[in-house]
Amino acid sequence: MTGKIKNSWHALISKINIYSPSTLAGRFLVVMFALIFTSQLLVNYLWEKEMESDRQQALAKVSTNVALRMLATIDYFVTQPAGIRKVTINQLRYMGGARYFITLNSDFIELSPYQNSQAQQTVVNVFKAVLGSDKHIFGQPKVAFSRPETLKVINNQTYLKDLPDNWGKESLMVDPLDLPVLVIQLKLETGEWLYLATLMPDSSILAEELSPAPLQTSYMAWMLTLLAFATMAIYFMVRPFEALSSAAKAFGEGLEPVTVSEQGCLEYERTARAFNHMQKNIRHYMNDRKQLFSGISHDLKTPITRLRLRAELMDDDNVRDPFIKDLEQLEIMVKSALQVVSDTDIHENAEVVDLDRLLNEITLAAQSVGQRAWLHTPFHPNGENNHGIYEVTGKPLALKRCLENLIGNGIVYGSPVNVYIKREDDQIIITIRDSGPGLPAGVDISTFKPYQRLEFGYKRNPEGHGLGLVTARHLVSIHGGNLKLRNHPDGGLEVILMLPV
Repeated sequence: MTGKIKNSWHALISKINIYSPSTLAGRFLVVMFALIFTSQLLVNYLWEKEMESDRQQALAKVSTNVALRMLATIDYFVTQPAGIRKVTINQLRYMGGARYFITLNSDFIELSPYQNSQAQQTVVNVFKAVLGSDKHIFGQPKVAFSRPETLKVINNQTYLKDLPDNWGKESLMVDPLDLPVLVIQLKLETGEWLYLATLMPDSSILAEELSPAPLQTSYMAWMLTLLAFATMAIYFMVRPFEALSSAAKAFGEGLEPVTVSEQGCLEYERTARAFNHMQKNIRHYMNDRKQLFSGISHDLKTPITRLRLRAELMDDDNVRDPFIKDLEQLEIMVKSALQVVSDTDIHENAEVVDLDRLLNEITLAAQSVGQRAWLHTPFHPNGENNHGIYEVTGKPLALKRCLENLIGNGIVYGSPVNVYIKREDDQIIITIRDSGPGLPAGVDISTFKPYQRLEFGYKRNPEGHGLGLVTARHLVSIHGGNLKLRNHPDGGLEVILMLPV
């Protein structure tokens, strides 16, 4: 069970990472919007519950007062003799009508179906409770709401709107409002139905519920305005981090310290201070490394020279020749190590480099001395040339050394060499394929280790030292690119360079 929960949690985190914004500002904004929207929903829910509770209490109080007043009228007619009730109702109409619309009907009047709201249902329940508790009323009163334009009175064929004005219909029909009419029908012991209709004193409490205040249009507009200001604030907050990212990229490409401002929030100040300190330490380390190798070279030249002179004085050729060969190899290794230091510490200004032209120069130079290396460029229809397609901003000498190194390796270990260049979106891909045996299985990563050599390579070039690929990979990385090796299915080794435009 624990494993399933853990897998579900990891799946959820993975989906969040996929669909969430990639920038820090975007994630800040999403979190802020989610918090504000969630808080508004919670406030809306609590506000609505509180308002509905207050509304129901006020509605019950008003309904009880109206029900008690109507109960007095009903008691008056119920306690009268049957013969006097109609006379009383006629006199009320003659005198201008009563507070309520009152008639005596011979039948129960069926009201048109009406979709009651929660507030109206509360009124109906209060009236039934008040009227049902009176000792003069026998049977259950019929209480319901009806619309004035469909309200029937006297019988099931007569509508309120068809009655004469002196019958008091104006007390129930308030144009242009369409207020619901409360109708009470009570069966008397004589077989007649006492019919009363009225409007609630405060009809607004029966109106359809409005949109909750926290989610009204004006409030949402204010919330979006606040989010817009928050977006601007977040942008200014994260802008120093963008400058820090650019400085880190520039330092990684040229190893030249780029001092960043240390002003900002506490977290940024600490990060910027640590970054500036790291740049100084790395630069000092590079200088110290260069000085160390230079010192080693200088210190080794004298003893190597002395040993060579002493070896020349040996009489035994069988002892002297191997000794001199070892000294020569030691001297070459020292020079190679110094060359690696100088090659990976190139101080050049970045400029636009046309890789197509550069590769063409390198392959033509190789062909001029009898080496087999060819450049293959994709064909562009409609007579288009390659001008500007394969241009990158970088260090020309570093790129030239890198490509010469890789193409030269291909010529030495697997001639002939075919070089391919193509562009995919904002990336230029250079593929250098030789015709050698390729890499044995499982050694492609170890090939990038200094002084790591394969048996085939040692046989083809015993004087090599296994530093070429290490140097090339470093030169590609300072340009923000990547270098990888793989065996071609049809034989040979492929070296793939991917450089950003």
